Amino acid sequence: MKKTEIKTEELWGEDLYNVFAHYINEEGWLTAEWADIIEKEVPRWDKNYNDNPEYKNTYSRMYNTEFEDNEKGDMIRPFA
Repeated sequence: MKKTEIKTEELWGEDLYNVFAHYINEEGWLTAEWADIIEKEVPRWDKNYNDNPEYKNTYSRMYNTEFEDNEKGDMIRPFA
């Protein structure tokens, strides 16, 4: 793992980093359209059609994290 990946994982936390790792750039920025990524990457239900707790927890963590916006307002990252 690269040094920048370690720092980015620390910034986002392990759980969120695991969901968004392929979408976070080298500076730790993620698109402000993160909900679309959750819908794509985290199944809402398991194979038996039970709620997937990772889905709910990912949304909860994102809503409870304070973010800074980039200058354009199209990217976010947690306050360091």
